[in-house]
Amino acid sequence: MLGLAAQMLRYRKSAFIATFLALAAGVTVLTVCGMLVESGLRYNGEPQRYAGAFAVVAKQEFAIQGPEKFGERETTKVTLPERGGVPDSLVADVAAVRGVQRAVADRTIPLAAAAAPKVPVSGHGWGSAVLAPYELVSGTAPQAQGEVTVDQRLAAAGRLRPGGTTAIIVGGAVQQVRVSGVVRTRNGQGPQAALFFTDEQAARLYPRPGRVDAIGVLPAKGADRAAVSAAVKRIVERAGAKLYTGDERGLAEQPEAAAAKSFTVEAGGAFGGYAMLIIGFVVAATVGLSVRHRRRDFALLRAIAATPGQVRTLILGEVGILALLGAAAGIPIGLLAALWLRDEMVDRGFVPDTYTVNGGVLTSLAVTAAVTAVALLSAWIAARRTTRIRPTEALGEAAVDPALGGKVRAVSGLALLGVAFALIALTGRAGGQTAMGVAVAMLYTFVLAIALLAPWINRAAAVALAPILRTVFGDSGYLAAANLRANARGMVAVLTALVLSVGFGGTVWFLQDNLQRQTAVQSKEGTTAQHALVGAVGLPPRPPRRLAGSPACGPRPGYAAPRSSSRSWETR
Repeated sequence: MLGLAAQMLRYRKSAFIATFLALAAGVTVLTVCGMLVESGLRYNGEPQRYAGAFAVVAKQEFAIQGPEKFGERETTKVTLPERGGVPDSLVADVAAVRGVQRAVADRTIPLAAAAAPKVPVSGHGWGSAVLAPYELVSGTAPQAQGEVTVDQRLAAAGRLRPGGTTAIIVGGAVQQVRVSGVVRTRNGQGPQAALFFTDEQAARLYPRPGRVDAIGVLPAKGADRAAVSAAVKRIVERAGAKLYTGDERGLAEQPEAAAAKSFTVEAGGAFGGYAMLIIGFVVAATVGLSVRHRRRDFALLRAIAATPGQVRTLILGEVGILALLGAAAGIPIGLLAALWLRDEMVDRGFVPDTYTVNGGVLTSLAVTAAVTAVALLSAWIAARRTTRIRPTEALGEAAVDPALGGKVRAVSGLALLGVAFALIALTGRAGGQTAMGVAVAMLYTFVLAIALLAPWINRAAAVALAPILRTVFGDSGYLAAANLRANARGMVAVLTALVLSVGFGGTVWFLQDNLQRQTAVQSKEGTTAQHALVGAVGLPPRPPRRLAGSPACGPRPGYAAPRSSSRSWETR
């Protein structure tokens, strides 16, 4: 029967092309979503500045206490886009652990180099250079205040040499520094160039006194690394921090990597779930409609003594061949689309440059299996009625379309429709995540209600639109309305797929629009000042004289700035 199935595809080109395109498009979309999830799960950043450390202590998550419900308080962990920081007292605690040779504090200081303004630079204490490790190429390490050591990237871009001077902008002020040496590392340059101060100078310039960005752990020679890791983990967890080992060190080095990991997994999973539902209905509608259009062919096979199993094998064989062909065409396109999407996300700042598209084998197998299973299940359901009837009744069954549906179907559809309208009112009264959950439930309920009531909706639409179609399209419009009226039940899958596609598409589209608008409104309402002065490398202790003296800038009426803080001011 499989050979016959392959031969019959040659004589059903229109149905073959429609089903093939639906399957190939489904595989392509799911492959892209699957690659996002698989790549996100595999991605941990690239440990470069911390490549020489056995483990890194950092805090990249912030716990938010939610409202108490049913005697329990909900806690949500949010990945910080910047380094959270840990107490500097934790350095001595980690260093005291048996098996730890050295615990190195790392402070990241935002700054800019006047000699190479287009090169992103971050400052650090010289003691943290061992974590990469960096090695001197020329010159010496910084020995006194006002001396810095730069890496090769910054030295080449700014034409800096040991003994020369350059200007840097740190803390909102310009400083003249002397270049004492140039360093390099074999573990990659990382997203930012490195500039090293003395440890004392780095501690003074660091904007958060009493804290450090991370702590690098260097084990003693011959120490049991598993025991060292367990001991350090117990200490840092009591302080609310986390121990990163192995490939996870990249997450401690690049906070944006953790956000990118979470974003790609959540986005791929969410859109993959939506796409799977839409594709399932679209594929089911396409396959089901193709099988229904060939009811008379299958009825003829039953009339000449073909068994139900043979007819089912024929149908499933055809759909299976088309599913494999769709996977063969859709997977390569999906992989290429995933690479293109990665570049687009990098350009728009959703993920860092170090984000890579990994894997593909597991995603391809899972997508092929899922789409093939949906197609085969749809074909089996569509062919079930044809294969169950007796051979003598087959042709008569094929000549007459079934009734619209029973009372159970109509009552269930009306009940679900009522529930869907009730959920509309509940969505308007709820807020936050509850409203989003109710909205999704409302969408599902509407789709199920329309799927059950689709035969009557199709019949009513055909009757109502028949005069319009005949006026606009003439005899073709009349025939279209007549065909829909006579085949109202056969077009159920088509209507359901269209409603689901438009419903999910509209939900995603308008949800993003509403979130963007509300984010702008809440941000505006939460900002007390009309203007804000910010800087990537910090602000000076006092506002610039020209800014502070301008008529448009000054303290609000009745507002007295606190004496303990001179770094914040408000504008009228």
